[in-house]
Amino acid sequence: MSVFKPQITKTISATPDIPAGVKVGDFIVARYTKSEWALIWDDWHHAAMVTNLDPLTIIEASGIPLGKDEKGKEVKEGVVEYEFQKPRIIKKLDGKEINGSNWIGGNLIKVKWIQPIFPDPIREKDHWLKPRILKKKITEEEARKRAIEYARKQIGEPFEKLATKWDENEWYCSLLIFKSYSMTITDMYLEDYSWKDKNGVLLSTRFSSGFWVTPEDLVDSRRSKVFHSWVNEKYSL
Repeated sequence: MSVFKPQITKTISATPDIPAGVKVGDFIVARYTKSEWALIWDDWHHAAMVTNLDPLTIIEASGIPLGKDEKGKEVKEGVVEYEFQKPRIIKKLDGKEINGSNWIGGNLIKVKWIQPIFPDPIREKDHWLKPRILKKKITEEEARKRAIEYARKQIGEPFEKLATKWDENEWYCSLLIFKSYSMTITDMYLEDYSWKDKNGVLLSTRFSSGFWVTPEDLVDSRRSKVFHSWVNEKYSL
């Protein structure tokens, strides 16, 4: 029996496009020519969530290096919200101005646009002792709104690449998206529960995931689906 696969639109151009049908609460993942995450995360190095459509705005734990503080500790930009296709200039600790967008630049190779797949029915998050059937039902529009509201409450919070999926005060990119849904919607966990080899072949399944949530989790989760793919024309061959 054949398995239905949703149609994924694709584009090749100089800069990432905004696909038709995108909604607030959707999210995106990116791969770069160079990334500190390349040694840890295989295919995808960064993620952000859509918070507004006109203009299209995203929220992310940016992770852009800002320099070292007076104690010699490396400081990275935390949770920020900004316009997707608009240049953004930020200042490092030494006053130097740099590009503050993770989505504009020649080192961006490809981007995937992803939609969340909600449980049916959708129920709000409530006390863990409260039976699922007694938790309030909400619409998809409300679910997306609540996820965005949670993410926005974290604006200004610090970046921390060693934060686990139980942390709520420090962030990296995919953790912010994971928590925005898992803390607001019942059974909305954007995790991958399978083990695959380097070619993506399924080796085994597991009953629980690890301590961290990666962009790969966002892509491969049973609670998400890719609906658009963009490739930088410089790397399309």
